[in-house]
Amino acid sequence: MKEHLPNADIVYDKFHIIANYNDVIDQIRRREWRQAEAEDKPFIKGQRFNLFRNPENLTPKRKSNLKELLAMNEDLNQAYILKDMLKQLWTYTYKACASKCLDNWIALAKETGIAELKKFAKGLDKAREGLLSYCQHRITSAKIEAFNGVIKRIIYKACGYNDLDYLYLKIRQEALK
Repeated sequence: MKEHLPNADIVYDKFHIIANYNDVIDQIRRREWRQAEAEDKPFIKGQRFNLFRNPENLTPKRKSNLKELLAMNEDLNQAYILKDMLKQLWTYTYKACASKCLDNWIALAKETGIAELKKFAKGLDKAREGLLSYCQHRITSAKIEAFNGVIKRIIYKACGYNDLDYLYLKIRQEALK
């Protein structure tokens, strides 16, 4: 991409980084599930989406289940805490402050000794410029992602249009709303 637009800054937004981090948490959860005793396996397996959701979106029952899971598993607890810390990166407006926050997060992730977190931290360090560019540009791909969802719904409802011009017309109609 840089070869086509050499002066453009790459910006990594919060949504995609946290989605990738959720994959890391899921890898840790699956590893812990494989190592768990038979009676704990169903409980760990049922907690996947509780680990992904924001705490304010959890029901009281799910909150207590998540609290119990984090209390019984140190690796998942550390990964979950680091997730909240990583979200703070997108609150900074100055690159130097965000860089310091990123350095601290990477150091903490490496100190945990969890292989999956170390690998993710290494990737964040490589993507440092794209992450820090968010401080300057403050753009996300949210509108594009939402419109892609609209297009998927149009195609699903249509069950396959035979006329592509009509499909383009329907997409344009949705875009103008």
